Amino acid sequence: MQQVFIGRQPILDVNGKLYAYELLCRDRDGNVAVIGNGDRESTRMLLDTIFDIGVERLTKSHHAFINVTRTLLLGDLIDALPPQNIVLEVLESVEVDAELLERLGKLRAKRFTIALDDFVLTEARNGLLDYADIVKLDVRALDDVSLRHHVKTLKARNITLLAEKVETREEYDHLCTLGFDLFQGYYFARPELYIARTLRPNRLAVLELIARIAEPEVSISELARLIRNDVAMSVAVLRSANAAAVGLKNRVESIDRAVVMLGLRTIQNWAGLIALARLNSQPTELLTIVLVRARTCELLAAAGGRGNPAAYFTVGLFSLLDVMMESPLDQLLEKLPLADEIKAALRHQEGDLGAALSCVIAMELGDMSGVQFGSLELAHAGACYQEAIEWADQLAMLAN
Repeated sequence: MQQVFIGRQPILDVNGKLYAYELLCRDRDGNVAVIGNGDRESTRMLLDTIFDIGVERLTKSHHAFINVTRTLLLGDLIDALPPQNIVLEVLESVEVDAELLERLGKLRAKRFTIALDDFVLTEARNGLLDYADIVKLDVRALDDVSLRHHVKTLKARNITLLAEKVETREEYDHLCTLGFDLFQGYYFARPELYIARTLRPNRLAVLELIARIAEPEVSISELARLIRNDVAMSVAVLRSANAAAVGLKNRVESIDRAVVMLGLRTIQNWAGLIALARLNSQPTELLTIVLVRARTCELLAAAGGRGNPAAYFTVGLFSLLDVMMESPLDQLLEKLPLADEIKAALRHQEGDLGAALSCVIAMELGDMSGVQFGSLELAHAGACYQEAIEWADQLAMLAN
C-alpha cells in the first residue's frame, strides 16, 4: 500500500491571523491524493493517515480544508470525519446534479462546513451556492472586472470569500478593499522589492541583537548576559526551557542553567527566534513557517548523517529574514556574522545546507518531486517535516 504525505498551507483572515490550514495530500509519486479519488481502499488509507497524525495536531485546533470528490461526498466514509474541524472543499471538477445537491444539504445539516474550490459563476454551478459557506476564488484566473462581479454577487448571499493564490502584499491590500474575508498564498512569505529602503531603528536593534546572539564564538556567560539584559527574552527562554524539560524534578529557574542544560546552540537558536517574533508587522503564522523550516532542516541533517545540524537550523531560521525585516537579504546578511556556506544557502540554496532548505520548501508546496536530500528516503523526509510541524506549533506559542 502506498504511503500518503500531508503538508499544509495556512489560510489567514483580514487581520493576518490564522483561520485554517488546507491539508495538501500527495502520494509517493507526487500525485495529488484527493479524498474520494479512486477506490474505497485508497480513500480509507488517506483518512487513516490524517487520523494517525491527528487533525488537531496538524491544524493547531483550527479548521482543516480537505479537497473532496463526488465519490466521497456521495459515500459513507465521510461520516468518519469530525464536522466541527473539517471544511469539505468541493473541487471544481465535481459534477453538479440533484443527487449531489441533496447530499450537500444533508452534510450541512450535520454541521460540516462546505467550501467551493476555484469557483466561477456559471449556470451549471450556481446551484452549489445554496449550500456553500465559503467560496474560493482564484485571483490569478479572474481579471479585476470579473473579480469585482463575483465579489458583489457572492457577498449578496452572505458567503465568506476566500482569495487563493495571493502572491504579493499589494494584491492582499487590494483584495481586502474588495471585501474578501480570507486569504491563501505566500503573499506574506514572498520578498517585495525594497529599493533604497533603510532599516528602521527598531528593526536594526533586533538585527543587532540577533547578530550578537548568533556570533559563532559567543561564550555561555556572554549569551546568558545578553538574554538576562532583555526581560521579555528571559521570560520566553525560561518558558521554552521548562517546556522542553518535562520530566525534570526541578524547574529551570535561571538563564545560566537553561544554557547549560539545553546547550549553547539550542539557546542561541531559541533566543534568535524569540527576537524575530518581535517583528509583529507580519502575520504570526510566518514565524511558524520559519520554525518548521528550521527544525526540519535540522532533522534532515541528523537523519542524513550531516555534521553540525545547528547550521541547518540557522539556515531555516533565517530563510525568510528579508520578509520579516522588510529589507533586502544581501543588506541583512552583511550585518550577520554567518559562515559563507550559510549565506550561500540563504542567497541561492547552494550546498548541502541549501539542499535541505529546498527540500523543506518543496514539502511546503506539496511538490514531492523536489523532496530530495542526499540518499534520504522520501518517507523519512516526510517524517522529519511532520515532527517539525508539531514542535514548531508548540514553540511558536511560547515565543509569542
